Amino acid sequence: MSVLPAHQTTVIGSMPNLSPKEALQALEQVPLTIPAWPQLPRRSFKEAMIPQYTEAFPGIRVDEVAKRIWVQVDDDLPNAMVEFYEHLVAEHVDAFAISEEYAAGLHGMLRQLAAANMKLPFLKGQVTGPFTFGLGLADQERRSVWFDEQYRDIVLKGLGMKALWQIQQLQPYTEQVVIFFDEPVLAALGTAAYMTIQDDDVINGLNEVFEIAHNAGALVGVHCCGNMDWGLLAGTKIDIIAFDAYSYGTKVALYPDKIQAFLERGGILASGLVPTGDVEKLRAETPDSLKAKHESLIQEFVGKGIAENLLREQFLFTPSCGMGTLSESDTAIVLKLLAAAQTF
Repeated sequence: MSVLPAHQTTVIGSMPNLSPKEALQALEQVPLTIPAWPQLPRRSFKEAMIPQYTEAFPGIRVDEVAKRIWVQVDDDLPNAMVEFYEHLVAEHVDAFAISEEYAAGLHGMLRQLAAANMKLPFLKGQVTGPFTFGLGLADQERRSVWFDEQYRDIVLKGLGMKALWQIQQLQPYTEQVVIFFDEPVLAALGTAAYMTIQDDDVINGLNEVFEIAHNAGALVGVHCCGNMDWGLLAGTKIDIIAFDAYSYGTKVALYPDKIQAFLERGGILASGLVPTGDVEKLRAETPDSLKAKHESLIQEFVGKGIAENLLREQFLFTPSCGMGTLSESDTAIVLKLLAAAQTF
C-alpha cells in the first residue's frame, strides 16, 4: 500500500507571479492536498531552473545584467572545491542553504507555516535534478560541467544537500516531506548530444541523490515533462514518477512489467493531467473532460496488464509541467482543474 492516500494533488513548482505573497495567495484560493512552495522565475533569473540551486557550488559566477551563470575554471577553483567537501564531510547542512534571494517563495511559505503554528500532513519541495543541472551548467568556455568527473561528483552531492536542507526546513511543519527532482533533460538522453550517458549512469546518479533524501525521511519523486525511458526511471529507488499524462500518458504504459513492479513495491504515479503547455487546450478542458481522459489512461494501463486496483490507489495529480510561463488567469484555471481531480 502506498504511503500517500489516493488522489492527492500538488504542483510542479513554478508560478508566473512576481512576488511570493501573490503566488501564495493564489495557492491558498484553491488549496491542494500537498502544498508546495512556489518558484518565481519571472521575479529573478536567479529563480530559474539552473541558477536557483547554485549557491555553495564552487566556482560559480553570476552576471545579473546578462542573466548568465557559469563555473569559472581558474586557479581559485581547487580551493573552492576543498571548502565544498569540508562542509560536506562536516555535515554543515546550512552551508547548502537556498537564500531568499534565490527562492523567495520558499522563504515566504516557511514564514507562513511558522505563523500558522500547525502541522500539515504533507509538504512538497523541489530541486533541479542532477542530470538537468549538470548538463545545463557550463564553465566559461560553455563546456557542460557534467562531463568533468570531479565536478559531476560535486553536482550529485551538492544537489543531495540542497534537498536535505529543504527537508530539514519543512519537517517542523509536516508529517511527511515530499521532494521532487525536476529532470526535463531525461527526455533527451539517447540523442546525439548525450550518447555517452549510459543507463547505469542515470540509475546510479539518481539513486545517489535519492539516498540522501530518503535517509532524511522524505518521499522522493522525479518529474520529467517529456517522453523518456520510463522503465529506466521505475528501476531506480524512486517513490513517485511524475509524468505529463496529458501528452505522454500512453507512453508510460509501454513499460507494463516495470511499472507493475514499481506499483507493487508501493510506488506512486503522479499524473500530469492538467495541460500547461498549450493555453488553448487548457481553456477548453473541464473537470468532466479531464476525468474522462484519466479513465481512458487507466484503461490503457490495465490493457497492458497493469493492476487496476494499484493504479487507482497509487495515483496523484499535478499539472503537466510548471506554470511559470502562463498568465496568472490561466494559472488560476490550472489550479481549479487540479483541485477538481481530487474527486476523480
